[in-house]
Amino acid sequence: MSDGRTPLHVFDRGTVTGVRYRDEILESHVRLFRGAVGPEFILMDDNARPHRALLVDKFLESEDIRRMDWPARSPDLNPIEHVWDALGRAIATRNPPPRTNRK
Repeated sequence: MSDGRTPLHVFDRGTVTGVRYRDEILESHVRLFRGAVGPEFILMDDNARPHRALLVDKFLESEDIRRMDWPARSPDLNPIEHVWDALGRAIATRNPPPRTNRK
């Protein structure tokens, strides 16, 4: 994490819930990354339902992790949407096209 990057996390199966988001992302990655960055760290998410669960709010508060405020449904104000767009375009050009990795 010294280069400002974290590993990509892939949810194996099932729906992403507030509990899974807290347990698999916030506790495992964001908490450590915040510790490495320091008190100026601000978490940016995209207002998805799991990100706004009450238990997530409580976790962030207990860990003193600040969240960047974004208006709901405002992709033009959220830079991560540009990343998703670029990723989608890159995937669309792959030959052969991507497939689901079922185990």
